[in-house]
Amino acid sequence: MPEQHVPLRLDETRALDLLTPRVSPAHLQEIDARVAASLAAFRAEQEQGYSGLQRSLRAWTQSHLREDDIRATVELAERVRARFDVFVLVGIGGSDLGGRTLHDTLDHPFHNQLPREDRGGAPEIYFTGDTFDPKRLVALTDLLEARGLLDRTCFDVVSKSGKTGETVSAAMVARDRMMRAGIADWPSHVIATTGFDSESVLYQMNARAPFFGVLPVPNGVGGRFSFASPVGLLPFAVAAVGSSPEARVREALKGYAWAHVRGLEPAGESNLAARLARWWHVAERLGGCTELVFCNYADDSRLGDWFVQLYEESLQERGEGLNVLSTRGPTGNHSILNGILRGPRDKCVLVVEWEDLGTSATIPADTGIEGELESFGGLGMESVQRASCHATVDDYLANGVPTATLTCRARDGACLFALMRVLMDAVALKGRLQGLHVGEDDTVTPGRDLTYLQHGVEGYKVRTRQNAEEMRAQSA
Repeated sequence: MPEQHVPLRLDETRALDLLTPRVSPAHLQEIDARVAASLAAFRAEQEQGYSGLQRSLRAWTQSHLREDDIRATVELAERVRARFDVFVLVGIGGSDLGGRTLHDTLDHPFHNQLPREDRGGAPEIYFTGDTFDPKRLVALTDLLEARGLLDRTCFDVVSKSGKTGETVSAAMVARDRMMRAGIADWPSHVIATTGFDSESVLYQMNARAPFFGVLPVPNGVGGRFSFASPVGLLPFAVAAVGSSPEARVREALKGYAWAHVRGLEPAGESNLAARLARWWHVAERLGGCTELVFCNYADDSRLGDWFVQLYEESLQERGEGLNVLSTRGPTGNHSILNGILRGPRDKCVLVVEWEDLGTSATIPADTGIEGELESFGGLGMESVQRASCHATVDDYLANGVPTATLTCRARDGACLFALMRVLMDAVALKGRLQGLHVGEDDTVTPGRDLTYLQHGVEGYKVRTRQNAEEMRAQSA
C-alpha cells in the first residue's frame, strides 16, 4: 500500500506528555524493554508456521492469508445472493459483533429499506441470536412470513461449538417457524459457520442433513478476533454493493495485511499497535487511570460495542485491566463529556477520527439564523464534524485528560479492517505486558494465554442451564 494511502495515523504524544512527568524513567525503560521482547516473540512465532499459531490461539493474525477460507466464503456469498432475498446472521459475542460492526460502519444505514437494485443485488441483512429475549426474533420472523419472504431467507448460524445457548435457541425457533410455514427442506435455508469437527453440534447436523453451506470457524481464532475470518467475511461479502463480493473482500483485506506487517515491526513510529499498547499500559500501571473511553467520532455505534468486548474480555483478568466506556462523538459529548472533565480523574480517552466520512451535506448559509450558529453556515457537515472532533480532543487535553487520536483516512473497508486489526494487535501486546501469557506456575504454555480465553463467562452458562432444567422439571 503506497505511503500516501496509509489508512491510519496515531497521535498519542500529548496524552503521554500528561502522564510521563509523574512516571519514573526507569519504569518507562522497563515497559519499552518488555514491548521490544514481546514484538520479537511475535515475529518468531510467525516464522514457526500456521500450526504453531493455532496452538497459541493466534491464528487470527494470518486470516488474510487463508486462501481456501477466503475463496469458500466468497463463493458461498455469491450463492446466497443468487438464491435468497434475506440473509440473517444468528450469533452472539464475537460470532455476531464483527459482522455487525462491518455492516453498521460501511453499509447504507437503511440498507434493508432500499429497493434490491439500489442494494446492488444484495439481500436484506439482519442480525439475531444474541439474547433469549424473543422480542426482535419473533418480530423478524413474523415480518418475513407476512411479506412472503421466509422461503427466500437464509439463516447463517455462527457458533464454533454449535452449543451456544442463545444462538442455537434462536436458530431452533427460526427452524420451527420455517417448518410451520410448510418449508420442509429447512436445511437448504441454513448455513453453519462452525468448528469443523465432531464436537460441533452444527457440524454433526450438517453430516446428517446437509445445509445450504458450511464455513469454518478456524482453530486458533477466538470469536472476538474473528471478524476477518468466515465469521465476519460472509455477511460482509453478501452485503456487497458497487462491487462483487470478491472485490469487496479483497480490497478490505489489504488493510488487514497492511496492519499485519506494521504490527510485527520493531517498536517505533510505524507500529501503531505497539504505541497504543504502550500508552494503555503507562496510563493504567503508572498514570492512575482505571477507565478507557473509546470515542468513535462518527454516527456508528457497533465499533464501540466490538471494542468493549475485545478489550475487556481479553485484558480484564487477575483483577487488572481498564474498564472501557464506549461512546460516539459528538453524540456522546452530550452525555458523558461533562463527567470526563468534571468527574473522577481516572480516565484516558481514545478518539477514532474519520478524515473522509464518505458522505457530504452542506449547511445552508442563508437560513436567517443569527448568533453563534452563523459560523456553521455554508460549511459541509463533515467539516463541522471534524472541527468538533478536534475541539473535543483539544478540550480534553487542555483539562488534563490524557487523550490520543487514531485517525482513519476514509470510512471504507480497507481502513476499517486496518483499524480493527491494529486494535487487536494492541490488545494482544497489552496482554503480554500484563503477563497474561504466563501461568500461575510461572510457565508459558501454548493455548493458555488468558488474553484469548474467557473462563469467567462459564459460570453464567452453567447456572442458566441448571435453572432451565429446574423450570422443565417443574412444568413436567
